[in-house]
Amino acid sequence: MIDHSMKGLLTSLSRLNGIHFQLMDENGRILFTCLPESPSLSIKNTAVQLAGKTLIEDSFQFRYDGRSQLLCASPIKTEDDMSSVLMSIEENCPSDNGTVHIENIRQFHTRLISLIEQHLTLNEEVDELVEELDNSFEDLNLYSRIASQIKTLKFSDEMLRSLLRDLLENMRAHMSFASFPDLQKEQMHILKPMAEKEVPDPKDFAERLIQNIPPDEPSLDDHYYILNHSYESPEMSALAKKPFRFLSVKVQHENYSYGWLGLVSFEMNEIFRRGELKLLTAMAEQLAVVIANTNLYRDLERFVINMVRSLVFAIEAKDVYTRGHSERVSYYSMLIGEHLGLPEKETNDLKWASILHDIGKIGIPEHILNKPGKLTDQEFGIIKNHPRKGGEILQPVDQLAASLPGVIHHHERFDGNGYPDGLKGEKIPLTARIIAIADTYDAITSTRAYRDSMQAEKAVAIIKDVAGTQLDPDLVPIFLNLYEKILVHEVN
Repeated sequence: MIDHSMKGLLTSLSRLNGIHFQLMDENGRILFTCLPESPSLSIKNTAVQLAGKTLIEDSFQFRYDGRSQLLCASPIKTEDDMSSVLMSIEENCPSDNGTVHIENIRQFHTRLISLIEQHLTLNEEVDELVEELDNSFEDLNLYSRIASQIKTLKFSDEMLRSLLRDLLENMRAHMSFASFPDLQKEQMHILKPMAEKEVPDPKDFAERLIQNIPPDEPSLDDHYYILNHSYESPEMSALAKKPFRFLSVKVQHENYSYGWLGLVSFEMNEIFRRGELKLLTAMAEQLAVVIANTNLYRDLERFVINMVRSLVFAIEAKDVYTRGHSERVSYYSMLIGEHLGLPEKETNDLKWASILHDIGKIGIPEHILNKPGKLTDQEFGIIKNHPRKGGEILQPVDQLAASLPGVIHHHERFDGNGYPDGLKGEKIPLTARIIAIADTYDAITSTRAYRDSMQAEKAVAIIKDVAGTQLDPDLVPIFLNLYEKILVHEVN
């Protein structure tokens, strides 16, 4: 109510003109007083009555005892409807011409009340501004934190769930939801516990909220819809027994709409702030960019996949004896990788490396690849160059950069006598050691230009024999275990 500066003003006026002031609420509770410690008149009961009458009649009131004591009261009103009464007590009021004096006191009260109300209004505006700045700071902090996260991520259900959780925790809402028909199998929503009884079927509730947005709503031109009281719309009001507020923003990028982000609140003593609309809009814009970039990434990934398939077909068209070899090596390699529990990225790198491990053969003449007899030293030298040649072919493709070690080093031997770099033991990349086992097994069990295929049991025996020399002795038992559990059934 009255702050230190206004109390100081009233105290100074009292000293100057001898009129004492007292501030009271409608119940007679004293909020401020500058009465002398031992007033010469008993005013308490009269002041309480006068204060009550002033609040009821909303007007200037006074009591004059006809001699020298004048008690006046004027109401103070503020925009938030907080009411109080300013009392002025004059002990030496002139007995002659009292009517004129009272009129002067009325004018004095009017001007003083106006000054106090302006001061209070200004304080309220300052408080609102401070609160708005505080909210804006929180909004900016939330925006900065979330935006920095989602910019680094591809669109996914987990990323979206995290975004909805952050919005719900930091904004005045009881439910957050996202609806992207073309991206998700189902609409996603998060509720605070108190909202669960109000929204027994959140999925249906969110869908009907979106469906009931008026198509001619002017705010849709700016890609949002706001409803601060569901009773304003019969269609919306019918969706829940308890009144609610609803704010939803389109997630749109370059005139393409992916869907909606929405907030629902059952706290009706508030409205959605403009800052909250701006924050949700900013989040929607960031999310739209992430979705668009994710789609571009997936398009690029599909392009790379198709390019890889074309390269594999080109290899197998040159070497008729290795048709299907790349797919089989990839299959065996992925079984080993799955058993090892490789992280997602390493699994992806292994997949591409195993499919493309022989890509360098595309530059080898067909008469060498399909030669039925023994290769000369020069011809074998050309063959030995295919892993490094494969790395050179794939190097310009950034998406395959992490797969290059598996392609380049899949012919290294565990004892260090392999090619192209003579790496030994665990210095050989893990993907290359895995591919080496899968490649060896399929090469033995496949028909080649220079020999017929061997039985799977023979291949298993050979792999056991070369464990520790050609192949990783720790990985070979894993392959053999997989052979017993899976591959032997496929062979038979």
